[in-house]
Amino acid sequence: MFEHTIDLPQTPHEVFAFLDDFKKVPLWLKRCEGVAKCGQGPNQEGDKLRYAYFEGGKHRIMDGVITAHEPDSRLAYRYFDKLMQVFIEFSMEPTDTGTRLVHRVEIVPHYWLAKLLAPLFKLRLPKQTKEAMEGMRTMLAAGG
Repeated sequence: MFEHTIDLPQTPHEVFAFLDDFKKVPLWLKRCEGVAKCGQGPNQEGDKLRYAYFEGGKHRIMDGVITAHEPDSRLAYRYFDKLMQVFIEFSMEPTDTGTRLVHRVEIVPHYWLAKLLAPLFKLRLPKQTKEAMEGMRTMLAAGG
């Protein structure tokens, strides 16, 4: 598991609304080609997701589900395919100057090839997570 924390000048409400808008994910997460919710209405725990991304020269898709949806404080997802599961969590706390945002990512391989590649995933995870968080900071500063 990898965890990264940043402080943002926006309120927890603004940060939560930004993260809860799946159309914006490709703007701050480089490898993401899109996240779609399967269904209508406001996002809520239990909603099914589809995550499209580009990795290793290939377009890939993972199924997912929203595992926590607590407005202005916490969002969490679980994505999975035949190779692995990816657990993603965002926690927001108000500060005197805005929001402290904690991003946690855990990759759990469950296929022999993914288990072989697990050290590579873990090696790249900190850089990818930090880049995503800085992309998020930039997008929020530009008005989201």
